[in-house]
Amino acid sequence: MNKLDQLRSEINKIDEEMAKLFVKRMNVVEKIAKYKQSTGMEVLDTAREKVVIEENSRRVSDEKLKKYYVEFLEGNMEISRSYQKAILGLDKVVGYQGIPGSFSYLALKTKYKDELLNSYHNFEDVFIALKNKEIEVGVLPIENSYTGDITDNFDLIKKYNAYIIDIIELKIDHNLLGIKGSKLSDIKEIYSHIQGFKQSQTFLKGRGYKEIPYYNTAISAKYVSEMKDITKGAIGSAETARIYNLDILAKNINTHEENTTKFMVIGNKLIVNKNHNRIMVAFSTYNKSGDLSSVLGKFSRYGINMLSIKSRPLKDSPWEYVFFVELEGNYNTLKPSIEEIEKKSKYFEVIGSYEK
Repeated sequence: MNKLDQLRSEINKIDEEMAKLFVKRMNVVEKIAKYKQSTGMEVLDTAREKVVIEENSRRVSDEKLKKYYVEFLEGNMEISRSYQKAILGLDKVVGYQGIPGSFSYLALKTKYKDELLNSYHNFEDVFIALKNKEIEVGVLPIENSYTGDITDNFDLIKKYNAYIIDIIELKIDHNLLGIKGSKLSDIKEIYSHIQGFKQSQTFLKGRGYKEIPYYNTAISAKYVSEMKDITKGAIGSAETARIYNLDILAKNINTHEENTTKFMVIGNKLIVNKNHNRIMVAFSTYNKSGDLSSVLGKFSRYGINMLSIKSRPLKDSPWEYVFFVELEGNYNTLKPSIEEIEKKSKYFEVIGSYEK
């Protein structure tokens, strides 16, 4: 055996010991994950990781190796976080429309704190990503308490055969944002998603601002930040202002204080849990006299409470409509009644089950 073979043999023995220590370490990581789950702690503890790196790096006295040991520790921590997420079911990829700071982003962060995030240019891109399995779930707005339904997303649910698996409600606080050093009197034009303008009309009315629709509030804020023009403003949240280093020139400009947007979490299959108390169904009728009344009457006859109903035109059938109805109850309990109602419909599908 030559010198190189001897050294490689030595490395192999060290690797064998490291493998045993790796398994031992990951067993402890699993226990930590379960403890964090029971106490509601987040997977990432930045302060703890910083302390561990500082303390452990002192154990390496050879300065030329220290930076590599730090990289080794950081790699171990990344692997540990990934394993913890897998154990806790947090290793899924979540898609949303917009960029960090958008209201979709803020909504999803209330539920998905550690998951990987993919952002998309428009609503339909999220549905396409879900269909292509680029993401496990998507988060999209469907209704605002002031301006009403985001109708495009109801059309897209049917087009891409997606299912609503959860609902997130987010209180919307709009602010007028400008670059550092700007004043309210400097603003001449404002960028925002059209919903931002609609939800802030009382504040905007009569001020003479040029309203420029943009993809969403966060992209608007990012654009204003990059332009560094004191005459440009954006509508956005306080968190958006923080992310893009903007000043809040006017707080809480939304017309209604209780302005709330409902976001749906979409997946590729229907999921029904025992704690679910809401069902979303979609159906169409034969467009004959009394058909719609007959179907709706059956919900009442079977004691099923209808919480909301929305209609959308069928794109390939002029003057025909698909109806989206939110029902109160658990699907497993109401399934026999729902199946009876389905028999009277031209098209019928359960497209959502979730907890209010």
